[in-house]
Amino acid sequence: MATTRRDRPAQRLSRMLLLAVIYAWCLVPFGWLISTSLKQGTQALQSADMFQGPFGFGNYVEVLAEGFAYNLRNSLIVAASTTVLCIAIGVLAGYALARLNVRRKMLILTGVLAVSLFPPVSLVPPLYSLWRELGLLDTYPGLYLPYTAFELPLVIFLLTTFFASIPVEIEEAALVDGATRFQAFHRVVLPLATPGIFAASIITFVGAWNEFLLASTFAPRSLAAQTVPVAIASLSGDVQFEPPIGTITAACVIVTVPMVFVALVFQKRIISGLTSGGLKG
Repeated sequence: MATTRRDRPAQRLSRMLLLAVIYAWCLVPFGWLISTSLKQGTQALQSADMFQGPFGFGNYVEVLAEGFAYNLRNSLIVAASTTVLCIAIGVLAGYALARLNVRRKMLILTGVLAVSLFPPVSLVPPLYSLWRELGLLDTYPGLYLPYTAFELPLVIFLLTTFFASIPVEIEEAALVDGATRFQAFHRVVLPLATPGIFAASIITFVGAWNEFLLASTFAPRSLAAQTVPVAIASLSGDVQFEPPIGTITAACVIVTVPMVFVALVFQKRIISGLTSGGLKG
């Protein structure tokens, strides 16, 4: 017992040191990003020291003056539309595959997952030609429709496993009490599946928010639909051939902070939604 008691402080210290290393590994790059975004003039290019100024908010003012607020609006609309479509379709498809007597459901689920493995770059040329003929270039539907096609397989898989983990006896009890299949789904199963739906929504939103390949192809120039990843890649400095490190990092901070805030606020629900689907009953 004495040996165990002596080991406890050492174990706690080693755990604290390990956590400190992990936190430093994760937070120092983000701290450097914020520090660089606040550096004025050419200081961001001349020095990599996080604490060497002068500091100010000039880069943020310059980014917003170039219309970055419109890009944020576009990303929010496209990501939200993609999330709503994916969840609306994914909830119904996931429930059907998990609960209803669907023939060859494993083959269907395998086919759905196989779609997510298809490289998007191979679809860009035909989609671009089709979108040009339909007039969908530089429009919101031209972005959130393909986003939905690529994000939906993962949503269906996550929700199928989550619905399958909900005890079927709860739904059967509602049916015995006189509820219809839709009423049992809407009033009993759907509220229990909220953590999984929430986790799938966050994953879908972040994936659509960060997508670059399709956005740079279908809405590369117009502020009417250009999203933030394309806008950041398009930023230019005041001097030719000079990388605009200050404005790029400022734009990255503006884009990253909301995602970090959402992850911190809803981390318990996200973890619950991702882990509960793996527990049967």
